[in-house]
Amino acid sequence: MFKNVLVPSLSSVCSVPAMELALKMARPCEGHVEFLHVHPDARELARYAGSLDVESSMFTSQIWEAMEEGDKQCAARSRKIFDAFCTERKLGTASASFRELSGNNRDRTIARARYSDLVVMGRPAAPEDLTTDGTADVLVESGRPLLLAPSAPCNRPLTTVVIAWKPGASAARTVAAAMPLLAQAEKIHVLAIGETNGEDVLAPAEHLAAYLRQHGLKPQAGHLSAGGKNAADMLLEAADDKLKAGVLVMGGYGHSRAREFIFGGFTRRVLHQAPLPVFMSH
Repeated sequence: MFKNVLVPSLSSVCSVPAMELALKMARPCEGHVEFLHVHPDARELARYAGSLDVESSMFTSQIWEAMEEGDKQCAARSRKIFDAFCTERKLGTASASFRELSGNNRDRTIARARYSDLVVMGRPAAPEDLTTDGTADVLVESGRPLLLAPSAPCNRPLTTVVIAWKPGASAARTVAAAMPLLAQAEKIHVLAIGETNGEDVLAPAEHLAAYLRQHGLKPQAGHLSAGGKNAADMLLEAADDKLKAGVLVMGGYGHSRAREFIFGGFTRRVLHQAPLPVFMSH
């Protein structure tokens, strides 16, 4: 069960799509949604102000004051959005709170995430991406699953789930972490994509489906053949247009252990373009 769901800001304002998604995850088990805003403390302000002062004509004190004011405005906007969200939406059996901490945003977010069942984050706005805004850090270091909300709210229920299956440790851990979500699903599609000619991907999909059936679930296994087309685009078309999924479950695939490569080309394309929520673990 996802009893404690964390929605961190990572220096941005409160994301309504992320809050909507977090509430959907928490409500079935009477859970709690916590929005987190981290204020930079004196050490963080000094570090940033010192590095910026070298490249600008402003005094360190001016930069410090500007950063403090920017943070206050960001926190105030987030609080206003959060309060409006709680007033306008029916929380039902769930609850929600707004938490403010001080320190390093990345470190405090990761530490707080470790005491949550699930982290829900909004998609970063350009030019930020999932490696520069801290999303990859949270996924890799928190030890908790991550649910990435699309840019616009997705109104489909989370009861139709597509699992993008590629045999490997990351995908296996993601499926295990998603079991509370899968237990509530009405339809589960295990989908594997063959990126090269002659690649047998249906058998692994069937193996996973058989495993899920042992847990009382009723998945269907299928496969696609890229045939020279972009595999990520094919996956999204199948999950969104054909299967009308409410959430996509997939591992974070990459070709290196380095954090900047934790989202390989396939995963990065899916995460940046997916019109539906994406559930991941690492």
